[in-house]
Amino acid sequence: MKQIFTFLVAVLITASTYAQVGIGTSSPDGSAALDITSTTKGLLIPRMTNAQRLAIASPVAGLQVFVTDFDGGSFMFYDGTKWGTLSFTKTIPEAPTISGVASGNTEVVISFTAPSSDGGAAITSYTATSNPGAITGTVSQEGSGDITVTGLTTGTGYTFTVTATNTIGTSAPSAVSSSVVPAPLQVGDFYQGGVVFHLFVPGETGYVSGETHGLIAAVADQSSGIQWYNGSYVTTGATATAIGTGSANTDAIISVQGDTQSDYAAGLARAYTGGEYTDWFLPSKDELHKMYLKRTTINATALANDGSIFATLLYWSSTEYGNSWGVVQRFDSNNFSYSDKGYSYNVRAVRAF
Repeated sequence: MKQIFTFLVAVLITASTYAQVGIGTSSPDGSAALDITSTTKGLLIPRMTNAQRLAIASPVAGLQVFVTDFDGGSFMFYDGTKWGTLSFTKTIPEAPTISGVASGNTEVVISFTAPSSDGGAAITSYTATSNPGAITGTVSQEGSGDITVTGLTTGTGYTFTVTATNTIGTSAPSAVSSSVVPAPLQVGDFYQGGVVFHLFVPGETGYVSGETHGLIAAVADQSSGIQWYNGSYVTTGATATAIGTGSANTDAIISVQGDTQSDYAAGLARAYTGGEYTDWFLPSKDELHKMYLKRTTINATALANDGSIFATLLYWSSTEYGNSWGVVQRFDSNNFSYSDKGYSYNVRAVRAF
């Protein structure tokens, strides 16, 4: 304790006498406020992880730390606007550029271009932020792409900025995007890999009050001729006919007939991955009838999105009638009928959103 007191007194005397502090020397250099002299030891500045450095609130210009888990350990320095490695061979990325915005159902897709400089450290993610609301969406990737921001309010105008993040920190925001208004989905819209052909109404499976949900048709047939069964006449339990039941029918069929998905209608529909979605199914009787009623609208949107029109032939539904029959819909007339499961007809997959 006496030694510590003596040391502090010496430092204070030196500081008050010379307006300088010397450690290991009684004559600090005139240009230094603090002169540490040693031939056997060094200066140890604060050590911390990269996450701890990023959590420093309002760093002052000139702040320096040693980051233990960055590139095996790096000195990092804050110059008043941004962090960088002490040599500044690595720093935050430049700002990305917004190239377009597109509205959807309570969401907006923001297209962006990666900045010309990543700051010397690979970009790990991009974040889009809305105004108003500060609602964000993030993608983890290095290059250009799209960010979908969800949870927006239909009818409200939004602008967006995008930032890029690397292991050093986050860039300045991009220039503000043009204003975009999320609009309610309508029948005929191209959305989530297909064409919206029905919006759920109260009483239908899938309806949620205050939200927009419905059914989407694939933009092309998955087959121009495939049988309903997988080679054996069995009862699958897929007897539901109503809108909102096709997915459960498809699950029931696959659970009984197995996963040889290219061999029968329901399996083929489930194997479809349009729009990178994996929840496609064979429509129920009533869902298939809705597709028939909206076939002109579906055809127009499908053709505009690299698809094709319906054939004027029979299409399988997922609804069965006993162990030998399935329900089919004619697309050249407003009629449905029962057909032997061993016959081959067209398939057009659907999915719910």
